[in-house]
Amino acid sequence: MNFKSIYIWCGIPVALIIIWVLAVYLPFSSQVKNREKSLESIKQERKQVEASIVTLSRQSKTDDRWKESLNEFKAQAPLIEKMPDFIREISRSARNKGVMVDNVASVPSTIDTEQKSYVVNPVFDFDLKGGFLETGRFFEELSNRVAFKGVQKARISYNEKQYPLLAGKYMIEFKALKGKVFEGK
Repeated sequence: MNFKSIYIWCGIPVALIIIWVLAVYLPFSSQVKNREKSLESIKQERKQVEASIVTLSRQSKTDDRWKESLNEFKAQAPLIEKMPDFIREISRSARNKGVMVDNVASVPSTIDTEQKSYVVNPVFDFDLKGGFLETGRFFEELSNRVAFKGVQKARISYNEKQYPLLAGKYMIEFKALKGKVFEGK
């Protein structure tokens, strides 16, 4: 038996397969893997860019909301110089709600014009007389205003013999702008 011819006939195809694998398949396979890696890195970069675009759009929307809020505050908050007119308007509103304003006094230590902030928080003492529901409606309307900060103290007295039934002294804090600080902006 001639094994030499069998080795040659079987060896030549095996050698050709090995040469083909080494010369064609392995380089092609490594190129495919390199391209898959570069494609994966491009996908990662795309995800990062999309995430940053979403973040920027959210930040832009937030900035727009802040600007709208600031413009609304500037439009509705009174200047500290115009605070007497603002208090008259509140007194008129109280009368329309059925609440009488007996006395309004400013708490002097609260109006500090030397502060570095553009917004000051003056506090006023209001002596109010009215029904429970009317006073509640008045405070509800007052709380819907941008310039209203809160009621610091309230002392309420109730007298059945006297009309109106509910009287009280309220210390109310407001927000006001110092001067025309936002005009150029």
